[in-house]
Amino acid sequence: MEHHRNNFKNALAKLPSFQPADFIWTEIDRKLNEEPLQNALKSLPTQEPADFIWDNIENKISGTYKNNSAWWYAAAMILTISFTGFLYNTHKTDSKISYSQEVIDTRLQTKTEPVTDQEYEKLVSYCEAETVVCNDKNFKRLKQEYETLRSATQELQKAMGNYNTEPELTRQFSIVEQEKAEVLNEMAKMI
Repeated sequence: MEHHRNNFKNALAKLPSFQPADFIWTEIDRKLNEEPLQNALKSLPTQEPADFIWDNIENKISGTYKNNSAWWYAAAMILTISFTGFLYNTHKTDSKISYSQEVIDTRLQTKTEPVTDQEYEKLVSYCEAETVVCNDKNFKRLKQEYETLRSATQELQKAMGNYNTEPELTRQFSIVEQEKAEVLNEMAKMI
């Protein structure tokens, strides 16, 4: 703290000072000694304040000076730091912050497990009870075709990710789901 105070005093001592010319002081003295001002001063009532009042005034003046010098010092430091920060930031032109926001189109999102797969699982569990139909050559072909379509929908879901933004992928997914439903209907007719 003492180091900063000394720096501040040194900086104040380096400030240029101004001393008015002698004729200005002479003119001020002459104006103060003119007759109308002297007569007015004589007619003013005089009163001498108590000593403790002068002590309070001196304490307040010296405290104000200390507070003001601290504020000036703080303001000078803030100004210096701000200017340094400004210079530092102007030299860093390649570092810019930007962000973007995307809204999810719920129409392009798929369910985690399609309804056709749920129905397929029901059909397969029913088929296990009716082994005659499940052993049929056409049923096995349809089952194999459905499994191929099922893996295609899973691959499409992976490609779409959690936040699908591609309408083309959604269209392809819908087409494969429709084909799965047709195969599922053929299988259900056989049972």
